[in-house]
Amino acid sequence: MEPRAKVIGVLRFSVLTPTYYSERFETLEKIAEHIFSDERMELRFRIFENLCLPSLIRQSDADFDCVVLTGESMPAKHLSRLKALLDPLPNIHCMPVGTDKHYQLLKGGYNSIPVEDCSHRIMFRLDDDDAVDIDFVKRTKHLATGLLDLQGPETPFVIAYNRGFYVEAREGDNDVFDACERAPLSTGTTLVAPVDYPRNPYRYVHRALAQHYNTFSDISVPAFIRTIHGDNKSRPTQMGLTRKMKPRVIARQLRQHFEVEMDNLKAL
Repeated sequence: MEPRAKVIGVLRFSVLTPTYYSERFETLEKIAEHIFSDERMELRFRIFENLCLPSLIRQSDADFDCVVLTGESMPAKHLSRLKALLDPLPNIHCMPVGTDKHYQLLKGGYNSIPVEDCSHRIMFRLDDDDAVDIDFVKRTKHLATGLLDLQGPETPFVIAYNRGFYVEAREGDNDVFDACERAPLSTGTTLVAPVDYPRNPYRYVHRALAQHYNTFSDISVPAFIRTIHGDNKSRPTQMGLTRKMKPRVIARQLRQHFEVEMDNLKAL
């Protein structure tokens, strides 16, 4: 029987859990005070509304589901704003969750989407302040199908998209530059596995995924936009080639692959 795969993404939008941000804050109350502050929420919403969410809505293949995990204890005004953004979208789901362990909440996000008669899940991860290109889902399905044929249906594997763009917040205009990484990023990294496989792409630090899975890197097109703005959970580090493109080439590729204008990213 030919494998059939379901594409499922999970991203976090200010999830409150004792096992995330615990290295910076001593108590759950202090974590909540930080992640739900009005100033931080305004930053996260601005990037989510103008970059991350449009990249999902614009997908050339809309046959996928994406779960947006968020905290049940998020202040009502912010939770209502998030639900208002997502409720009209049939394949993007708002999932408020409690304060269980971080990885258990992520597992619940992936498991919340029915797989019906599918044999495999194509599970991608994405942060709320990043974006994938408009052909991300279409290309990932194509690669996954070929790699399943190559390896056999029982072997889980990772697809990493290592070419794209960074947007670094600066006084005045943001800095927009190209990069081709030598290790998997968080943005769009995908785990393909049988439906009963218990792990997902958040199980390991994304930079170390090649230590745990056969990992295939696609640099055929720019596939990610990653933002650097001072509220990043981890310290964004470029590990590879950067700043090789002229601004006019970057602008053309942003328009072609993301339907995004350079000036909009500079002002984000």
